[in-house]
Amino acid sequence: MYFYRRRSHSSTTAASSGAAPGARRKPAGAQLTVALQALGGDFVVADLETTGLSTSTCEILEFAAVRVRADGAIEREFSQVVKTQARIPPFIAQLTGITQAEVERDGVPLRQAYSAFLEFLEDRPVFFHNASFDKRFLNAAAVHTGMPLGNLTHCTLALARQAWPELPTHKLGDLARHLGAAQPTHRALADVRTTVAVALAARARLNGA
Repeated sequence: MYFYRRRSHSSTTAASSGAAPGARRKPAGAQLTVALQALGGDFVVADLETTGLSTSTCEILEFAAVRVRADGAIEREFSQVVKTQARIPPFIAQLTGITQAEVERDGVPLRQAYSAFLEFLEDRPVFFHNASFDKRFLNAAAVHTGMPLGNLTHCTLALARQAWPELPTHKLGDLARHLGAAQPTHRALADVRTTVAVALAARARLNGA
């Protein structure tokens, strides 16, 4: 089963644009402008958990996403564990807390999980922290299922580097500590909630608010 949760319309406390394969890459300044424009409307923040780093030998383990309104309010949440073909490596189970028992109990096939994820995104721009990693796995899922990701994608890691150049690192956990946001846990939905806080704080800082 996939998990949807509606959230109240209270504000959340507290981005580089993806391009189709072969498209000319926008300069960094242009990417920043496009990302900030995307944060000015309704958008989605998403994250994947995977069984490793390589798309050739590893699989998507969990999808999560949060719809965010232009005013910063969280509108709806999505989370789905994937029934992977291979067993969960012990290191990944320890890192994420996603056990083989949970995968067997709650997981659904990749096609079903990925289709529900795309449906949740609608046509909104999507933000990931370190988007290049997530996009590699999403591109692999698109090839496997024949369902491409058509949404514009942006990177909160790139936004954070612009917003807080004085910080020595822009890992999600370090940004959470800097902002006083909830620490990421390597569960996709928890990490998405932290990334929402980063996206909104970066928007405010880069817009001079």
